Amino acid sequence: MSTQTELEITLREEINSSDAKNIRKEGGVPGILYGSEEEPIKIKLLSKDLRKALEQPSIFSQIINLKGNDDNFKVLLKDVQVNPASDQPIHVDFQRVSKKSKITLNVPIKYINEDICIGVKNDGGMISKNKNDIELTCLADDLPEFIEINCENIALNESIMQSDLTLPEGVELSLNSSGGQDQPMVSCSATRATLDIEEEIGEGEEGESIEGEDSSKEPSESNDEASKD
Repeated sequence: MSTQTELEITLREEINSSDAKNIRKEGGVPGILYGSEEEPIKIKLLSKDLRKALEQPSIFSQIINLKGNDDNFKVLLKDVQVNPASDQPIHVDFQRVSKKSKITLNVPIKYINEDICIGVKNDGGMISKNKNDIELTCLADDLPEFIEINCENIALNESIMQSDLTLPEGVELSLNSSGGQDQPMVSCSATRATLDIEEEIGEGEEGESIEGEDSSKEPSESNDEASKD
């Protein structure tokens, strides 16, 4: 289940464009709430609350609860406009979500046990993470905060594919994810240093066999000379 962030909002009715400026001067952020085939609602919230919520890496991939007076709205954060000079939010867009309707969203990937991956520990390989998130489809209440991938048992030159992922109940890969093609999420490959070591070992073994051939010829040559005498 996704982390539940809660934000206090106030419903507003703009009379003119100066209202938004006044909201910002008072430490607020104007915004809009739309979706679910309902009329858009103009809202405002405290800038400090929004900035704190934006510190969460998964804020755009979780269900947010907006509380306003006696109303509660389940929403997704869709867009935040920021003043480029001050880096402060100046407008925010939220989209309503329905418990009965499925949503499609990019959910972060959390990789674990990279340090004890057998391909790294035993064969000197290197973990390569190909994706930071994955597109999933599910009901709003089933949306996970992240998808965990365990790297411990990845051997050298092996991968964990998209189809190998264990997803929570009610959650499925989006039909649009990776164009419908199975793709590697994470793999363990040989490093340049590992390849150089293997090459040196191969050359050493080849040299030993040649030396062995030379030494085996010496007795034969001496026996031939003895027979001539």
